[in-house]
Amino acid sequence: MEEKMIAELKAIIEEYTEEELPEITMETALTADFGLNSFELFEIITQIEDKYGVTIPDRVLMSFATVGD
Repeated sequence: MEEKMIAELKAIIEEYTEEELPEITMETALTADFGLNSFELFEIITQIEDKYGVTIPDRVLMSFATVGD
């Protein structure tokens, strides 16, 4: 299950980096490893919420640093 989720997250992130990413793990840093800015990170999180039918509270959003978060 975790591998499938990581693959789905990788596909979403690749839309913003516009390049194929190397293997990612739960510890991969979203901003440092991918060069994402805060707007791109917000857009990715919005897509994740829509895809998985979850709501991530705003106060939690800024604490996201890795794929595992």
